[in-house]
Amino acid sequence: MAQYDSLKDYIRLNHLDTIVEGVNDYIRTSSNVKLRINDLKILTQGKIVFMPPDIIIQSEITFKPFDILNFILGISCEESDEDNNSAGIYYYNVMLRGNMSKRFSDLCVLAVEECTQESLISETITSMFGLPDIAVDNLEEEADRVHKSLYTSVKRNEEHRYRFEPVLIKEKFKKSDNMHMWPAELPEECLGQIRFEASSATIYDINDPCTPHPNYPIPANSILLNVKYYRNEIGCDDIITAAHELVHWEIHRDYMRLLQFLDDRYKVMECKTVPIPLDNNMSPKEKARWYAEWQANELAIRVAMPKHLVAEAINDYENSINEINHVVNSSIPHDGNYYENMIYKLHWDFNVPKEVMKIRLRQLGYDYADGTFVTVDDCIYQPFSFAKGTLKENETFVIDRDNCERLLHENEEFAELIDKKYFVYTGYVVCYNHPKYIKHRISHGIIEYVLSDYAREHADECCYRFKYTYTSNHNSFTEYSISQYLCKLDDIKLTITTDADDKGVSINAKQYKMILDKIKEDGKKSEKIKAKMLLADKTSFSDVFKYHKEKKGLTYPIIEKVYGIPVDTLKAYAAPVKSTKHRNPSLENVMLLCHAFHLPHDAAIDFLTKAKTPLEEDNALHMLYDDLLRITDEPIEVWNNYLTENGEEPLEAVV
Repeated sequence: MAQYDSLKDYIRLNHLDTIVEGVNDYIRTSSNVKLRINDLKILTQGKIVFMPPDIIIQSEITFKPFDILNFILGISCEESDEDNNSAGIYYYNVMLRGNMSKRFSDLCVLAVEECTQESLISETITSMFGLPDIAVDNLEEEADRVHKSLYTSVKRNEEHRYRFEPVLIKEKFKKSDNMHMWPAELPEECLGQIRFEASSATIYDINDPCTPHPNYPIPANSILLNVKYYRNEIGCDDIITAAHELVHWEIHRDYMRLLQFLDDRYKVMECKTVPIPLDNNMSPKEKARWYAEWQANELAIRVAMPKHLVAEAINDYENSINEINHVVNSSIPHDGNYYENMIYKLHWDFNVPKEVMKIRLRQLGYDYADGTFVTVDDCIYQPFSFAKGTLKENETFVIDRDNCERLLHENEEFAELIDKKYFVYTGYVVCYNHPKYIKHRISHGIIEYVLSDYAREHADECCYRFKYTYTSNHNSFTEYSISQYLCKLDDIKLTITTDADDKGVSINAKQYKMILDKIKEDGKKSEKIKAKMLLADKTSFSDVFKYHKEKKGLTYPIIEKVYGIPVDTLKAYAAPVKSTKHRNPSLENVMLLCHAFHLPHDAAIDFLTKAKTPLEEDNALHMLYDDLLRITDEPIEVWNNYLTENGEEPLEAVV
């Protein structure tokens, strides 16, 4: 059998005469002028409707897919009159019916409608191949419908009422549609497949996935699941894989039947670990395969965990916790540990991995899941939480090191914030560098930044927010999402972009703007101070010290009273450098003076340099001091608490 790209391609090559005859009949009955067709071209193909036989014998019930098709073709006809004068080009929508099992030998024209070129029947890839019309916006609705259909007449186990149980569904279809499903030995990159024709394979009993049955006869239209994934030996989840194949079985049987008709090379429908990239250069048939896989991928997780069941399971969990804690209608915000425990319970309820449960919650808008079970670059981090409704589905606080480093090269503003340590990378989130949010930890002599307990409960106040976008060199169909829970995205680059331009409703965006405004203001103050110093030719520590003291209206006794630096010592700092009375300050005293003068960070660093007490980057204490210089407007008690919490002595004057 030849391979055809679409049904209109098949009709054009094999049954064009039927359409010509039907249009001729229409012309003869609808026009007073005798016209004949010189050239007829098929331009478009409308939606295929698979029809049941007109008569179904009860003892021989025919189940889907049906072979009888109704479809519409949009055609153009170059017509001429009896004298062979051109009458012009006319356009028609032609409705046809035919039986695939008879190779359309019974093809007939049901109706012909003259139209304009603009009103020819429109075609889409899904409608051309009998695929359901499913968009991103109605995935949840379609998944709910498929879940109900699969579970019709299936008795649930009340103890596992939330679980998607392929075994029970298989038994239902085995009785009704003679469908079989087995774990089987398949190539590692293949999660599962539907075989269109009878074959053989090494299979395993679905309830005993450890005992092989070699060369087992496989009936046509059977589902095989990769036994390694089914046994959870390799990454992916067996429940979602089974759901993927059952979605194919439920909504794509018409499509698979048509695919077999058009191309006898397609004997297997496969779900692979690496998805096929969607390319505008694909043939219509190849694009249809992509759409079918996309639909099954996106519906699988939703069918296995329908929205209403997830909401019900969450409600059950919250009620049980409130009952244990004797709380009624608690509205107290929960921390990350609470949500981790919830997801741990839900993953058992639905019998899926925690990571898949987390993804499903994010799909449904439960954004708190972003702070749970955080594993980045093979490191496990403590959970965090934030105000509900902070994140959209494609946003996150979590970023891996590779993407963070890439952003440093691509985004100048982001790079500057990190370079000047206004924000710091903690290994999994980028956080505002403030003692309220950041603690230090020394690991193998290297300074690491750690979220404070407060920050882990208020990530929306202090953590940088990122946006996930998936790109491919071949993919221009950006309206379709890409899922990570079933397929590996090895050939699709994951990019993360900052959401700094979003000044909308997000609490994080408002807080981020406040932080940026403060940073910019501090930068302007520093530049203004350094410019005045340069203009006044104040280049020595003594000159700069006196300038800041006078600018703030401070006296030596006031400084001594608040910070403990003796008046005589302060006067010695103010004495000319070459004077015998001049004294060089200690680092501790210069830090206290930076606080007294409320110097912004860059001006404070300049002050330390002129005092010949610069901060060293490989010194843990100095790096703590550097952090303090970003908050010189905080009380001195905040400074000293920060030092104490990080295992250092509080700042005291060196006399």
